[in-house]
Amino acid sequence: MAKKSKKVVSFLVVMTLLSMSLIGCTKGGKQGTLNQGAKNQTGGKENSTEVEKGEKDREPITYTLMFSEHPSQPYKPDTWIFPEVIKEKFNVTLDIQPIPSSSYLDKVNMAIASKSITDIVNTVDLNILNDMGAKGMFLNLWDYIDQMPNAKKAFEMTDYMTPSKLSENQWYAIPSKVPHANMMKMSIDFITMARGDIMKEKNLVAPKTFDDLYELLKSFKDLNPKFYPWVTRLSISNMLYCLAPGVGITFDTDYTVYDFDTKTFSAAFTNEDFKYLVEFMNKCYADGLLDQEYAISDTKQWEDKIVSGKGFYAIDYFARPEMMTNAAKAAGNDKYALEALLPPAKEGGEQKVYAKNGPVTHEGINAKVKSPERLLEVYDWWFFSEEGSLLGFFGEEGTSYTKNDKVISYKYSDDASNINDIASKYGTDYYGFMGLAPGFFGYTIDYKNDISMSDALKNTFSVFEGQTVENRPAVVYKDDALEVRKNFISNLQPFFEGEINKFIMGTRSMSEWDDFVKESKAKGLDNYLETKNSAHK
Repeated sequence: MAKKSKKVVSFLVVMTLLSMSLIGCTKGGKQGTLNQGAKNQTGGKENSTEVEKGEKDREPITYTLMFSEHPSQPYKPDTWIFPEVIKEKFNVTLDIQPIPSSSYLDKVNMAIASKSITDIVNTVDLNILNDMGAKGMFLNLWDYIDQMPNAKKAFEMTDYMTPSKLSENQWYAIPSKVPHANMMKMSIDFITMARGDIMKEKNLVAPKTFDDLYELLKSFKDLNPKFYPWVTRLSISNMLYCLAPGVGITFDTDYTVYDFDTKTFSAAFTNEDFKYLVEFMNKCYADGLLDQEYAISDTKQWEDKIVSGKGFYAIDYFARPEMMTNAAKAAGNDKYALEALLPPAKEGGEQKVYAKNGPVTHEGINAKVKSPERLLEVYDWWFFSEEGSLLGFFGEEGTSYTKNDKVISYKYSDDASNINDIASKYGTDYYGFMGLAPGFFGYTIDYKNDISMSDALKNTFSVFEGQTVENRPAVVYKDDALEVRKNFISNLQPFFEGEINKFIMGTRSMSEWDDFVKESKAKGLDNYLETKNSAHK
């Protein structure tokens, strides 16, 4: 029985780790444009025309690939662009195996536990790839770095790549969706948004402070007393992450706060500014301004509320204002406008959001994969060259986007009327199917002069242009530190989430905050902080 329990615990720990993707890099990371001398390099061959001719004469080869299929962006083999481009260019077929996102972590965990992974495994936690890679499950890509000229140059030109490596000679994790400041949508995660049409109709002003936000929510509540104006589908840690710059802290979703001066992490619970956020949300919840089901609402429930008028304010992804505005208008509400707003701030904080400073996720290649050189030749072009970058993020010129020199414009159509629909139709801007953002090659999106872009998306770009602050650095765990991290995820993280929600919902009094800090320390908080800071050094 004891052995069985240990196996169950181990299963849960690994599964939970897979769901947490660490992003980030060192302070002031390099983020210039890559030298164009590498843009046509594919497997060390300088001339792309010669490469394409040569590929037609090579034996066809197929690689299996499993990925997490999200309901909003299902796999569409008839219209996704990159599989056909890769087949034509390299005579390589990707046998794509979509797995519903709701069960993906279970499937990946079982595949790892049974040592039966596909040739390529998308969306795997960096620490899991490093841990299992060092044990021989995933391919050490660094052994092939001299055959990957584009990747080699990327490591030299931007330290956003650095956290993907375990050590000087160990690289198991292919970085996916590496952001660049030129690509605003790709460098910003969560933003705040509200019903702009109602604000204009009722002469309501965009909030600048947390008191202003409270009053805005109260005004929404007065208009529709039976509804809760602030609705969400995000975890509490992600909501706090979005609001944290407004109180002047650099927050990590493991409830630590980073200090750039001392270069150390400390517990968020001992920070008065973090406590202020919890108290603010507690007040909103108590006064019926925050959805009473915020902790359990899923994506569909949130979408239904925000589109139907049962919700008026939210924190979600950059593309959501356009997506939800289009959905509401398609349902017959022509006046509907969900608009981006800067988050609130108090003294010492800023009305800004964090900028991503490292890969959003990672993927690994089976160490037993056949002809690894063929597959890495594909990835070197697909993830790290200019041409591959454009393919992964925007698709095919003339089909899903147009460009004027280095300026990109999305190409809308009747069945792809917003950027999420474009991504869904053509398989672009998808975790695991792109590497470096085109910004690394000098590309940008001129939203001000893009006549095809919707007003909702233009507004989002306009609101958040230049409104980002530096994010916390990544921390790579290995050896004993990785075991501490696993223990944190299986024990401390759920405890933190549960207690914070209790404070917000009022089932635990804020007067017990100091007791909560003591309980956290008793459960190993100090040991985790010491481990995290040691790993960071």
